[in-house]
Amino acid sequence: MEDIKRIAGAFSEGRKWGAYVAARTAMELAARAVVELGLTKPRRCEELPGVLALAGVLSAEQAERLAEVIKAAKSIHRRDDIDVDKIGKEALELSQTLLKSLRRRYPPIETREGLRYALKSAGVTAAYSLGLNAIAVRAARPLSLEDRSRLAVDLASELGVPPERVSVLDMSEPSVEERAVFEGRLIYADDLDEEIERLIKRYQELCC
Repeated sequence: MEDIKRIAGAFSEGRKWGAYVAARTAMELAARAVVELGLTKPRRCEELPGVLALAGVLSAEQAERLAEVIKAAKSIHRRDDIDVDKIGKEALELSQTLLKSLRRRYPPIETREGLRYALKSAGVTAAYSLGLNAIAVRAARPLSLEDRSRLAVDLASELGVPPERVSVLDMSEPSVEERAVFEGRLIYADDLDEEIERLIKRYQELCC
């Protein structure tokens, strides 16, 4: 509802500004839907309509309209040939459709108890699997090399692999965080709702 109110408020400041805010809102809601549904997260916002259509969230026709809206959101400020009334109307309708799909359905986290204990004991607040025994972690405080080595040993014991085959990466490093956002699978969170909201916000910043 707040999103719709923001769009209405923007239109009161002008048709072009209103169309821009509506288009941005639709784009950000599309990114939110992708995260909340646990879908593959594309790196480019232009790919969001296809992902949502494939998942059945949007029809093919709605996906085409969203693609037009996203294109407008990225260029409306420097173009005078865009039908701002049409874009604003379509963006508002798509935003309402996407809002109806936002019912938290993030896939359940199925992580063995021993792994959860090891992560929690190390002060980790969230962890993402990056595949091949690489795990990106966010901790209450930055982890030292010794902390990560100790955690790798504990995780390796639970995974049944040699410690040297487990890589613990710190999400306080921007490149690690970006990789976790786009490629990671959430395997631990001390507060799931808070972590999903954090993931949504960061994904919107990087993608949109």
